[in-house]
Amino acid sequence: MKFTSKLPQTVAESLKLKKPEPSLLVKARTHESKAEKLRQQDEVAHREPLGPQKKPNPREKPEKKVEGPKPHLEYLERWKVLDAALGPISVKTQKEYVAKLGEEPKTHQVLGHLIGSLPRPRLDALMADPRLPLLNVALGHRPLQKIVADNELLQDLGIGWLTFVDAKRDLKFQLGIQSYKSAQAIALYLTVIRAAVDPKVRKTANLVTDVEVLDLAKDLLREVTTHLIQELQGAHDSFFAIGDRSTVGEQFRIDKAKKGGRVAPDANAPKGRPPPKPDAPRPSPGARKA
Repeated sequence: MKFTSKLPQTVAESLKLKKPEPSLLVKARTHESKAEKLRQQDEVAHREPLGPQKKPNPREKPEKKVEGPKPHLEYLERWKVLDAALGPISVKTQKEYVAKLGEEPKTHQVLGHLIGSLPRPRLDALMADPRLPLLNVALGHRPLQKIVADNELLQDLGIGWLTFVDAKRDLKFQLGIQSYKSAQAIALYLTVIRAAVDPKVRKTANLVTDVEVLDLAKDLLREVTTHLIQELQGAHDSFFAIGDRSTVGEQFRIDKAKKGGRVAPDANAPKGRPPPKPDAPRPSPGARKA
């Protein structure tokens, strides 16, 4: 009998241990920390030395200056925070947007809807940011029509020159008055700048080396991502907090009783249908109902 080797031992895919993927909030926090590192490196590179400077010695080699990261890298890293934050709520936001306006939203419209749904204190603080009017003025001195019209990503999103002009008017005349339109305008501005600095997007004009615009846009995007991450973190903590969950459940019981016209149950009242009162006489079997 001819000798045959044994087949290699295999394990079914369902029985293999798989490393769980990090949550979307963890991914957002990771990209945020990377963006903060780029921000610190840029501050160190542009920090002016203190005290009197020594005269350069011609015999010694000149010290190499520490070059900071390129100005558009921090902006693109912070945009990844938005991509991670929009993941768990994109489906819900799309349904809300369709119910509100009756059309399928684009990526920048989902972001604008999310910004517009922030709590009122956060939204007011964002609308009162002084960098918004400064960014609007700074972009007015750039060839915006060429930047917007000749960009492949903006064309795919349906953002044209007239769309940008409408958002510019909303941001100029209705900032803080109509919060939802202002939030959509902010999201469109951030998307336009992202498309203008992304090296993977085909375009004829860009803002990669425009430090004045990018300094304002980076700080504004940092403010937006901070508000969104704090809201996601608060929702995560409230869901996993047992004390808060019991409080929410008890309030739900009280609200449900009030809607049904019943007396609100006590905190320690047993759940389910209350037992019949012992004083009430029970009808005998087969008796005719009154």
